Amino acid sequence: MKRILIQAGNNPFDVPSVESTLVRNSIRGNVGNLMYTNAAYKHLSVPGRTEIQVDTKHFRDLTVEDADRINDSCDVFVIPMANAFKKKFVPHLNILADVVGRLKVPVVVLGVGAQATLDNDTSYLSPVNDAVKRFIGAVLDRSASIGVRGEFTQRYLNELGFQGVDVIGCPSTFLRGPGFRIDHTAGRSLPDNPRIALSTALRLANSGLASKLNAAILRQFPDLTYFAQEGRDLQTLFWGDTSIAAGQSMPMPDLASHPLIRSADVCVPLEPHSWIDTLAGYDFALGTRIHGNIAALVAGTPAFVFAHDSRTLELSRYHHIPHRPLTELRPDTEVADLYAETDYTAFNEHYDEGFRRLLDFMTRNGLENTYEHGDGGEAYDKKVAATEFTAPYRRPETVDQDDLLFRITLLREQNKDVAAHAARVEKKAAAQAGRIRKLEAELAAVKKATEKRLAALEARAADNRPGKAGRLMKRLSAK
Repeated sequence: MKRILIQAGNNPFDVPSVESTLVRNSIRGNVGNLMYTNAAYKHLSVPGRTEIQVDTKHFRDLTVEDADRINDSCDVFVIPMANAFKKKFVPHLNILADVVGRLKVPVVVLGVGAQATLDNDTSYLSPVNDAVKRFIGAVLDRSASIGVRGEFTQRYLNELGFQGVDVIGCPSTFLRGPGFRIDHTAGRSLPDNPRIALSTALRLANSGLASKLNAAILRQFPDLTYFAQEGRDLQTLFWGDTSIAAGQSMPMPDLASHPLIRSADVCVPLEPHSWIDTLAGYDFALGTRIHGNIAALVAGTPAFVFAHDSRTLELSRYHHIPHRPLTELRPDTEVADLYAETDYTAFNEHYDEGFRRLLDFMTRNGLENTYEHGDGGEAYDKKVAATEFTAPYRRPETVDQDDLLFRITLLREQNKDVAAHAARVEKKAAAQAGRIRKLEAELAAVKKATEKRLAALEARAADNRPGKAGRLMKRLSAK
């Protein structure tokens, strides 16, 4: 029995509540992260041949001491990843490089990608090059190849000097296994009273255009559902804020005052299974969130991606998901036109080829898959069907006593955490202030000594000049 340890925020069969999600951050900041980790779990589930455990320790909390724990607990360490090659992730890449560099077991990375601009300029990634080199070097010392999202990421790693880079897309797109198809071709008209699912990233380069586009879609379909995905979205729905009373607003739905949160049906999925099940009841999904759209398409709902950076563009291109660069969309774009443009013919034609490439990658790296060596994911799917997952979180109409008590307790604990953090920061600042004072004293002493030395040199020079000048005059007069 091969022991596989998968790095993920949550076990696919855990049933999170809004409370546990808030406390544990099991969605790792974005529930889309669980889409590809769940898919990896299913693909590698081979009854009687693999034993899969989930390591929920966050990248930022890993230390080199974890290497011994990982070596002892598994025969292979699998790290499903997303857009990890970005400035914000550099500390995590360095931590992972330190840990992986001490591992004795094979390490397999699935679906990692670079995050750059829409023009796919690899020079944009220069600030992350050193961290990426350390991480990829450590992984390739322990694997046959590394699986990346698309051709842009492959080119980037090739330019850094790495070979053994396989383009496999995102494992989440193949969640349904072989033969999956979406029955939707171009030229179709939106049904009457369609159910529209909108997703939007909160931070993107063209937020002004995205904001206008979101507003136009909301005007066309005031009863659409906004599927928010981030932990801060959940915080906003759970706690609310004072933005309406304060007259505050932002282009993207960061605040409760935003029209998407005030006017639309808004929810935050807590895990992928109920998210996918919910999206199965919609007619069309669209927006900038790549996994928001992948969740829809694996539910059988046609989706259209607004590609806003290299990562969303390369995945859409690789999987042939209908898309357009965000910059090519008009602010007043009609949803009906996008629906008519949406065509899954190419997706269907290339699906099996991409799925085969994923299986070959796993085989090359010593991993068995459930489709060739197991039950085709049947046991996984049965367990999912038998589990009652929590529906996406919506803001409640009323708050009962237990809920209120939890909110007060959570707020108190968060305040304690903030106070403890503030104390640590204050202690660190005091230590730094002490070091600064010591350096200032040392600098003052050096300055004083330098001034004293300079004065001595000036005095000596003043004493020597007349003597030399006198001797020179004597020589001249003697001649």
